[in-house]
Amino acid sequence: MKKLCILSLAVILLAPLVAMAEEATIRGEPIIKDDFERCTPKDKILNDENRSGFWNLRYKTWGDNNLLYGNPAAPDIAYDPALKGFYDVEVESRATDRAGGFGLRLSSEAEFTVLHVPNEGATPQKHFNVWLPFRKNVRLDNEKLIIRYTGKAAHIDAFKFIPIGRFTKFRPLAANEPGPSTGVICKEMGRYIGWPTIARTSKGELIVTFSGDRDAHVCPWGKTQMVRSADNGRTWSDVVTINNTPLDDRDTGVIETSKGTLLVSWFTSLYFERPGILRDSWRQHAAKIGPETRKQWLGTWVRRSEDNGKTWGVPTRTSGSAPHGPIPLKDGRLIYVGTGDGPGPSDRVVVEESKDDGVTWQQIAKVSSPPSFYADEPHVVECSNGRLVAMFRNEHPDESQRFLGQSESEDGGRTWSMIHRIEIWGYPPHLTRLNDGRLLMVYGHRRQPFGQRACLSRDDGRTWDLKNGIALVDNAPDGDLGYPASAQLGDGTILTIYYQKDQPAEKPCLMGTHWRLPAAR
Repeated sequence: MKKLCILSLAVILLAPLVAMAEEATIRGEPIIKDDFERCTPKDKILNDENRSGFWNLRYKTWGDNNLLYGNPAAPDIAYDPALKGFYDVEVESRATDRAGGFGLRLSSEAEFTVLHVPNEGATPQKHFNVWLPFRKNVRLDNEKLIIRYTGKAAHIDAFKFIPIGRFTKFRPLAANEPGPSTGVICKEMGRYIGWPTIARTSKGELIVTFSGDRDAHVCPWGKTQMVRSADNGRTWSDVVTINNTPLDDRDTGVIETSKGTLLVSWFTSLYFERPGILRDSWRQHAAKIGPETRKQWLGTWVRRSEDNGKTWGVPTRTSGSAPHGPIPLKDGRLIYVGTGDGPGPSDRVVVEESKDDGVTWQQIAKVSSPPSFYADEPHVVECSNGRLVAMFRNEHPDESQRFLGQSESEDGGRTWSMIHRIEIWGYPPHLTRLNDGRLLMVYGHRRQPFGQRACLSRDDGRTWDLKNGIALVDNAPDGDLGYPASAQLGDGTILTIYYQKDQPAEKPCLMGTHWRLPAAR
């Protein structure tokens, strides 16, 4: 393989013509301190209806002597969260028909911040809870929270402490830098990210979707999430959740259609329930998933947004699924080559099309494979002349035989050649047609050296330049990685995203490599 030298962070910081990598925050799973309770001790002051405040606050370990309530003489309350490190701090309060609020400060601060509880829409019969932001990125070592009565009804249900970490963000190549540049695009502290896809929209925006906020490679909590960049990857948005069904939401694809619609694809799974996989901490959730919920949500799906991802329509079922989803064709159709629930490994690959911008889908073909090939996780690309080339992961029982497979269609996806093996070991594939007509394929390499690979074709997939294969990354910590996908940027360079561990002791995150293509031969 032709190796592209990956720049270490130290090299990046020392390169004379390269800007320093930006720093960014990552937010871990919130820690909820919710053992506050509403209390009504038998005290005539508390039961005096003439007093303005009627909500009381007590923490279980305080006893009945330190109470915050509607009493000007109420003492301040000190609460110790017993946390170290940096956190965002929020407090949950109850909105009622009476104005609410209280003072809050850290023990190291001199002044209180007065938090007012918005109560628009509340009535004597209708109360609701609201989260109020208190501090961003504050160090809590040896800190206590001090609460003060401010003349209004005061009620606290919970404190939320969101751990904050720092990491070096992905940095795109400088104009004269040969590259490549590799770094972290999105990391969720203590959580697992997997199976991403990237799309570059007609307006030049980059959108990446993935399955995030997970415990592990298999778990019940997977969500379809999204980040986006309006400056070629220099900065990325906060994470937005698109899907959070009761099941495990996995493998997300994303495209922009010819009408400007965003379409995401994914599938749901109950694999986490299997013996040997189901953890004790998941049992309660699994027990709540009844037959109707399973029937409603288990399957393969697409979902559309007509307002650039601000809102999303109802999920629509498809017959098959693939990690990177469908693709748009020049004739306006969408075509989806995916694996379905056929009776055997040679009868699983289905081809669907949509003629109405992804609203409805119809199966138009199947792709056959020989008995020796275990087709899975395909992706398809349309060549300049309309030829369709699909590549497949080979889930062969013998890991050494997991070479990619390929099939072609010359009639818009209605008929396909038998899948045939090509001499590229790795999985799964993602295909892109470049501006100069070449096909780019990227794929994960899950044996040493672990990493991400690329290969080019100059003749619409009839041959692949195996002698000059490209190693984008060859120093990943282990084989839990891959599912790379690429987008060509306006300057002709390539951004390839994938999931992989940033550090050996961490869970996988969303990473990217920005690189330049070798010259066309």
